[in-house]
Amino acid sequence: MRVILLHQYYKTPEEGGGIRSWYLCRALKEAGHEVQVVTAWNKEESETVSVDGYPVHYLSVHYSNDLGFFRRIWSFTAFFVAAYKKVNSLSRPDFIYAISTPLSIGALAKWIRWRKSIPYLFEVGDLWPDVPAQMGYLRNPLLIRIIKSLELSTYKSAKAIVAMSPAMVDYFNDLGHGNKTICVTNFSDLTLTNTPSHEKERTDSFTVAYIGTLGKANHLSYLIDLAEEAQKRGLKNFRCIIMGEGAEEPLLKKMIAERGLSNVSLLPHSAKPTAINVLKSASMAYLSFGPYDKLWKGSPNKYFDALAIGKPILCNFGGWIAEEISAKKCGITYNPIDPRSFFETNWASLQKPGALKKMGENARTLAEKSYALDKQIPKWLSLFSR
Repeated sequence: MRVILLHQYYKTPEEGGGIRSWYLCRALKEAGHEVQVVTAWNKEESETVSVDGYPVHYLSVHYSNDLGFFRRIWSFTAFFVAAYKKVNSLSRPDFIYAISTPLSIGALAKWIRWRKSIPYLFEVGDLWPDVPAQMGYLRNPLLIRIIKSLELSTYKSAKAIVAMSPAMVDYFNDLGHGNKTICVTNFSDLTLTNTPSHEKERTDSFTVAYIGTLGKANHLSYLIDLAEEAQKRGLKNFRCIIMGEGAEEPLLKKMIAERGLSNVSLLPHSAKPTAINVLKSASMAYLSFGPYDKLWKGSPNKYFDALAIGKPILCNFGGWIAEEISAKKCGITYNPIDPRSFFETNWASLQKPGALKKMGENARTLAEKSYALDKQIPKWLSLFSR
């Protein structure tokens, strides 16, 4: 089976960030399929590189989290054009596997299907245009309707839809696509526990660590608010670590300085093993989204990484993940608008001997039973034998 995987943000463990597409390509390769990746990078020249024995075609299309809305649209459009030309130059595949976001990836797959009669499978990580509209990036009602129409037609034309959360499965069921939708969440790679840890967990401090994008959607001012409340209360053992890069980084630095916070460390984006080391040294992993319930339907990889290493989770949003954390007792949720509530309601119980250990054990059990690679990958591979 020949597969071309389209993903504008393909990353390897050495690069860090979300590496889901790297896992998928590895699975295809190990199953005996032929896979090629068409992606983008910020270098000036396009180049084809061999990664783990398969070709990755890097196209020179700039993108970063700090781009404004119209520059993002330009980046998406440029990738659409360049990726179509690249696919045209390659041997004909049996399937196109398109990973969204952005929605333009789905439009590209649909265009290839129309021009070359190649079926495509469409993976949906966030709902477009619902998410950018709710966040205020899309305001024009006519433009929203046009993009919504493109979204619905992309689902209709896909041979199969991969929903990355149970909440998204419900969405596609409501649209009438339940018969061709499969749920394949992000993965809990249980081998992450084998990563040599150079940072030991400190027993004299309570550290909350956020590892990921520093964007508007993540609203990390919530974590700054938590750190400030701890400092006001004189809790010298409470610390926060924020590790990553994104558009909100200058704002976060400014907030830390203006509030005189000595209990927050801002660390640069790093490779996956380094990020996991930092997470291992923390008391709890922090999951953060702003007040955008459309985003809460997603499948953030930081959640599954935390489960894999048995790390208790502190979550500041609602939706299916918050419900699961509560049901499986692998962490806690709190109202980020009122950081006092965390300390008044949860702080004392988290200090009890064994409390964090038990949550961590529950997290690891959930990873093993539901989200380990050997639970999710076979479901996904079955798509290519239908």
